[in-house]
Amino acid sequence: MNEEKTFTTYFFDFDGTICNTSEGIFASMEKVCEHYGLSYGKETFVKMIGPSLKESFSTIFNLPESEIQNAIDVYRAFYSKEGMYMCSVYDGVAETIAELKNRGKKIFVATSKPEVYTKQIIEQKKLSDLFDFIGGADIAERTRTEKIDVINYIFAENNITDKSGILMVGDRKYDILGAKKAGLKSCGILWGFGSQKEFMEAGADYIIEKPGELLSL
Repeated sequence: MNEEKTFTTYFFDFDGTICNTSEGIFASMEKVCEHYGLSYGKETFVKMIGPSLKESFSTIFNLPESEIQNAIDVYRAFYSKEGMYMCSVYDGVAETIAELKNRGKKIFVATSKPEVYTKQIIEQKKLSDLFDFIGGADIAERTRTEKIDVINYIFAENNITDKSGILMVGDRKYDILGAKKAGLKSCGILWGFGSQKEFMEAGADYIIEKPGELLSL
């Protein structure tokens, strides 16, 4: 763990960090499994929260490259209509972000979920006022899929050049590794889908158990 530091800007992952989106994601993954006759369950699906759909379908479902786009289409046919709204905001997260905003901090969403879906969920949950900018993957998942791509996109869209006061907050190693590539400090959170072991191995600067702990960093 590093010494205490004053942060001016926070980049929040979305799935597993702001919202527990597992119900909708799992239901959508089940549609893909039904389509391809696969027998995976929730223990496998949880590993697919964090990486892009393309990476998950190729490395975890082991689908051939020729089927990846079709699998994404099957997933989104359900997710875009029903699945994305099958989620809930984690206790204490909205209140913590509101307090950070009240203290004058800039708050961004940095997610590998398509930006259009993320914005729709945030609007439906009435959280839009909490964020200065929402950055996510492009809907085609071709140019912004890795966390570093999303972070660089946020930098460009908001003319951010000073990275020294930014903290990346997320629940998987992808958030920590993306932050490292971008030269940012990172914080792993334990109310999502990652583990302390995962964060330590990835080299997180901080690891916290509850949202309110962000206020003392």
